[in-house]
Amino acid sequence: MRRSNVHPQGPAPSVHNADPDFSAQIVAELYQYRRKRYPTAVVLAVLGGIFGAHRFYLGKTLTGVLMLLTGGGGLCWWIRDLFHIRAMVETFNEEEDSRADAHIPPQGMGFLPPKGDLNLSGPPAWADKRRGRIRVFGSAVVLGLIGLSIGSISGATGMYEPVTIILVFIFVTLTAARWHGISRIPILSGLSRWSHRLRLYYYTVDPGSIWLLVLRPITGVLFAPWRSRARAEVRLYLQLGVGFSLPFALMDVLEVSGSESLGAAIGHLVAEFFQMLVYTYIFVAPTGALLTTQLLLSRRDRVVWMLSAVTVAGIFFGLRTAGPG
Repeated sequence: MRRSNVHPQGPAPSVHNADPDFSAQIVAELYQYRRKRYPTAVVLAVLGGIFGAHRFYLGKTLTGVLMLLTGGGGLCWWIRDLFHIRAMVETFNEEEDSRADAHIPPQGMGFLPPKGDLNLSGPPAWADKRRGRIRVFGSAVVLGLIGLSIGSISGATGMYEPVTIILVFIFVTLTAARWHGISRIPILSGLSRWSHRLRLYYYTVDPGSIWLLVLRPITGVLFAPWRSRARAEVRLYLQLGVGFSLPFALMDVLEVSGSESLGAAIGHLVAEFFQMLVYTYIFVAPTGALLTTQLLLSRRDRVVWMLSAVTVAGIFFGLRTAGPG
């Protein structure tokens, strides 16, 4: 009989079992009902509202991305939000309070069952029909092709941010399930919490076949308007994409701000952000789905490490074979 994956504290006792460590502390943190503060929302709305900063803060990732890509809806959307920011904060907090009273997961974690009903004592319910050597081999082929594609694109364009994103993502995926010390490192701690959310998502939701996972960037967007679980998955990857894309885009703007007008700099920011978001979503979504589900399925660490190594090898092979321009 398998031991429970839920531990009061610390990592799982065996390093030979690749099941992620859903510690009681992590689960409790993910189920916290966090109220938003009005002063914080106002500052974000005034200083970064044109880029949807206040909407990201209030958990409205999808509309936040739309606001950023449209420059605050041509400023009109931004101005409207400035007059409705208090109501937006109150609506968020009221929804969190109602969820807490009903003992259902907080906003953004709606794909999970109520905390008392969350059973992590064994493999996922879908494990028996998704495991097998054919799946491991197919995952290796797909991940190798993904790595080769992103390496070739970065090598040909000289844009290495997507490679950085995928490598950081692989590092966090491999370490967050094992090493609790990552939660004490700034920035990486946030990525670790995100990684736990992703693993909990795939633990509770059947990921489907390999080919469905490869098509995730397309099917996720198509089904998101009608399926709450699809929206939750899209939101998770968009959160990661925004978190990675904004710093890179801002650094690019700082490089050109001295030689371009404010309007041109903002246009450059939006273009760079959109490009990075697309790259992140197209490549990280299937990579994250394949590695995370295999992490849930595998009984040995070496399988997940092997798949990660195949992805990295594909990236560097693509970089070596593709020349700039």
